[in-house]
Amino acid sequence: MDNDAVPKVNDIAHAYVVSTTKKGCFVRLSRSVEGRVILKELSDDFVPNPSAMFPPGRLVVGKIKGVKDAPATKKGAASFVDFDMRESVLLATGDRVTMDDIKEFSKYTGVITRVESYGCFCRIDNSDISGLAHVSECSDSFVKNIHDLYNPGDLVKLVVIKIDKEQGRLGFSLKASNFVDDDDSSSDSNDGSSAIDAMEEDSDDDASSDDENFVTKMAAKMHAGEDEEDSETESESEDDGESSDSESDDSDEEMEDNDAKAPHAMDTNVGFDWDGIQPKTSNQKGDESSSDDDSSDSSDDGSDDEDTGFKSSHKARKKAAAKKREEEEISRREAALADGTADQNPETAADFERLVAGNPNSSELWIKYMAFHLSLADIDSARNVANRSFDRIEFRQEGEKLNVWTALLTLELKYGNEKSLQQTIDRACQHNNPKQVYMRVCELLDKEVDAAASSIGSSDLDSATSRADAMFTKMCKKFKSKKSVWIAHFKYLFKGSRHDEAHKLLKRSLQSLPSYKHVETMSKFAQLEFELGSPERGRTIYNGLLEKHPKRMDLLFVNIDKEVKSGDISKARALFESVVNPVASGKKFNFSDKQMKSLFKKWYRVEEEHGDSNSQERVKEEARKFVANSTARKTN
Repeated sequence: MDNDAVPKVNDIAHAYVVSTTKKGCFVRLSRSVEGRVILKELSDDFVPNPSAMFPPGRLVVGKIKGVKDAPATKKGAASFVDFDMRESVLLATGDRVTMDDIKEFSKYTGVITRVESYGCFCRIDNSDISGLAHVSECSDSFVKNIHDLYNPGDLVKLVVIKIDKEQGRLGFSLKASNFVDDDDSSSDSNDGSSAIDAMEEDSDDDASSDDENFVTKMAAKMHAGEDEEDSETESESEDDGESSDSESDDSDEEMEDNDAKAPHAMDTNVGFDWDGIQPKTSNQKGDESSSDDDSSDSSDDGSDDEDTGFKSSHKARKKAAAKKREEEEISRREAALADGTADQNPETAADFERLVAGNPNSSELWIKYMAFHLSLADIDSARNVANRSFDRIEFRQEGEKLNVWTALLTLELKYGNEKSLQQTIDRACQHNNPKQVYMRVCELLDKEVDAAASSIGSSDLDSATSRADAMFTKMCKKFKSKKSVWIAHFKYLFKGSRHDEAHKLLKRSLQSLPSYKHVETMSKFAQLEFELGSPERGRTIYNGLLEKHPKRMDLLFVNIDKEVKSGDISKARALFESVVNPVASGKKFNFSDKQMKSLFKKWYRVEEEHGDSNSQERVKEEARKFVANSTARKTN
């Protein structure tokens, strides 16, 4: 098979990411061509986490910088290339600008890569050359907060004002005055300095700014052409207050979160109603200077225009803020999708749809999807999700389907009625083992009774108990030949301290069950007596079972374990003694030598945990006696 053609320098090529480290990533262009991308050539922007942004298998595009033979460590690769994936490199046309091409006072277009308190870092278009525009060179006017004027990614026009070729540093100027004579300066809306001038001239452009002194600047601008008299200064101060009040009236909710950031000049608590400001302003001006009526009327008209301009500009600011929040949310979601955290913490229906599409056989995902809709009080949607899962989960995954059915049954128990619950049970029985379905339902009802009992003053205990009793009775009647349903009913009654009903139910179960299941059923019943009832009654049941089945060492061991667990070590020792010395105890067990070896081992472990050295020596002595007697019997 022929190798693929090796790309040439400056060719644009596609590749797949093979691996990514903190220093860059390796890519594969074809079967015989591999390459590398150093960290700074991954993107024009800063990459905080290269592994998350460029996972293995991602398709990327870049430009070939160099081609050479593959190193010996790269088995199977014939050629190795240097790859550059920066967008500025891919979109560059013609020869790239180098440091030697840069001349002092030459003008270029560029992009802001970073904004700091002391200035902006800019990169010249079609080059890798960056420099700093000091804050004093960012605008012709004073810059209070540079972050309000420039953001990373802004397109700007710049002038080179300083060159340090030894250290490779450049100084830029972004002042609009540097481009007054340019032909395209008046039409270039992306220039940062032009944007500042436009903000000072047009209130609509200023609406999208995040400057905290926006209203103050607008008021100062609108009164810049008036005569600087004391009365007009007072009117201008009142206009500032009016604009602040208008803004606070339109966005009470937004200003509640930003009270700490609001400048002191924006305080609107001045003690009077702004609706009556115009006649009051006129009266004040009339008192101060009766000869300035025309000037007062002009000021009133300006105030009306100012109020209208503030309202429209504030709406634009609110719209811009909403758009910014939406973009931030989209960016956050995209980052979550890229690094995989969106799969760990799904937040929307689209996230769940993506997860279940990738792993449709996971009952956990379907149940979480149902819980998501329930958290929104959308019960019908939760039911629809469950019904969809039954069609999507493979028929071999019976356990996964049963889990979702259990979740649906829980939903119907909590939010449905008796009719919908019974319909769901009937449907579940058609698609699953009916006994398992009824066991799950009874388990859910048992938990409901426990929850009602633990709630002090709850009036739901009687209704929950009656529902559970009816379901347990129905299950035992429907599956009367299955010992597990009877044992589940025993446990439910013992937990409710209903011992008499449990004993009556035991008699009924022995009548319904086959005879070969009686021993296991009675053994389970005796264990429940030890745990939840009377240990003495459990002891009596085990004594009767051991008399009828003297070869069943498993019954003996269970009896001993229950005695030890109940804390009566003397009873456990008595059981061991009755087996080792059957004549003294009056009981006769028929155990083989191998079974007796297991018995002595268990006895010794019990003494190690609950006895002392004397009791352990006694067990050893009894074992030696048994071995001697057994050997003598075999010899005779």
